[in-house]
Amino acid sequence: MSIKLMDKAFNAKVGNPLTKLLLIKLADNANDEGVCYPSYKKVAQQCEISRQTAIGHTKKLAEMGYISIKERKTSKGHSSNLYILHSEKWEELPPLTSQGALPPLVNEVDHPSQGALPPLVNEVDPEPSIEPSINPNKKTTQKSEAEILLEQFGITGQLAKDFIAHRKAKKGMISETQMNRLQKQADRAGISIGEVIEIMIERNWQGFNATWDWRDEKLRGMAPPNKPKFDDTQTGWSAGMSITVDGQQWNL
Repeated sequence: MSIKLMDKAFNAKVGNPLTKLLLIKLADNANDEGVCYPSYKKVAQQCEISRQTAIGHTKKLAEMGYISIKERKTSKGHSSNLYILHSEKWEELPPLTSQGALPPLVNEVDHPSQGALPPLVNEVDPEPSIEPSINPNKKTTQKSEAEILLEQFGITGQLAKDFIAHRKAKKGMISETQMNRLQKQADRAGISIGEVIEIMIERNWQGFNATWDWRDEKLRGMAPPNKPKFDDTQTGWSAGMSITVDGQQWNL
């Protein structure tokens, strides 16, 4: 390993992170003269990429002028690649950022490293939770807008349902304006708005007015009768006197 080459490799601008990783790897294997001959398999394993990706980025370094690739014969007659790093040119060579500098990326998609990209599948297509967020057996009842409005005026339960049905039969709507009017008439009549609604339902009225004859007949029978102008059991100085009022004679 050459410390000098490693430092230059770290500072080189090649325009692609994987291409730079391959350059650093070759510098790590090179001697002080910039010569090394690691196999593609070893480079791919240590860089955690596929062999095809390692080949593509190594060839790209050669095309850019960062390295030279030559054939090397082993003592057993086998052939392998010999890499010569031209570190003296690295500072002068401009980084390639065009589409021509990135063909190895296609190889990465076609032959991805198992250790490089597994989280992408989970992020794009996450496994759904097997537990339902809502219990299908749990019945939920939602109040209608009319019920919510009536509740604001203290009309709830069966009375609210009856009034909604009553208004529906009359082909009328239940609005805040209407409820405010009924509340005003209830205040004038001295009764609650709930009693007003009960009267409307009972008498099949479309609306309510405090001046209408809304009092129950039973309540009218309980009203005290008009008292006579004079008490016929009166005693005292006026006892036995006779008075004529409006053409009618009264005996005291």
